[in-house]
Amino acid sequence: MSLTVPSQKHSINKPKIYRFSIKDLEKMYEAGVFKPDEKVELINGEIVMMAPIGFRHAKTLEKLERTFYEILFKKGLNKDFVIWAQNPIKRNNKDLLYPDIVIYPSEIYKKDDIPKIKDSILIIEVSDTTLEYDKEIKLPVYAKGNAKEVWIVNLRDNLLEIYKNPSGKIFKDIKIFKKDETLEIFGEKIDLSKIF
Repeated sequence: MSLTVPSQKHSINKPKIYRFSIKDLEKMYEAGVFKPDEKVELINGEIVMMAPIGFRHAKTLEKLERTFYEILFKKGLNKDFVIWAQNPIKRNNKDLLYPDIVIYPSEIYKKDDIPKIKDSILIIEVSDTTLEYDKEIKLPVYAKGNAKEVWIVNLRDNLLEIYKNPSGKIFKDIKIFKKDETLEIFGEKIDLSKIF
């Protein structure tokens, strides 16, 4: 019995992958493909349904928002910065993400389009069931988009992971804080035990 190996001249049928743009996604929402309350992310043109958030995720998100509002008001910076929770951010027309929190300079309000990753001061992802997705899929997009700083609030291991200095699809500087430590941002110390 002999096996015949296909020659290199014959093409092998590969499954076709359809990639979409942000405009395509907007049209899908308009056509009712997705319900208004369903959020989907676009990663390299591929549609990814966002997982619903659990109570601990929601609670941590609220604590982070409150902490940043308090710091910005205390420092008199509330007119200089904008805190966006679970709103879209893009790298290009094929990457649209919904981080948990983004802090922008207030000039962002002058733009008529979805803000870009590179416009942000800080991007925060609260991660529990989405930890692998946030670190393996979203983090490289943030790096390619030249994010200045990304926090992954790792609820699974009770750690705060801080990523800075993007290069290609990685961050060169990574710091990890335990939940009983403190860190400084905007000239104020944050007691992480009040967030976790």
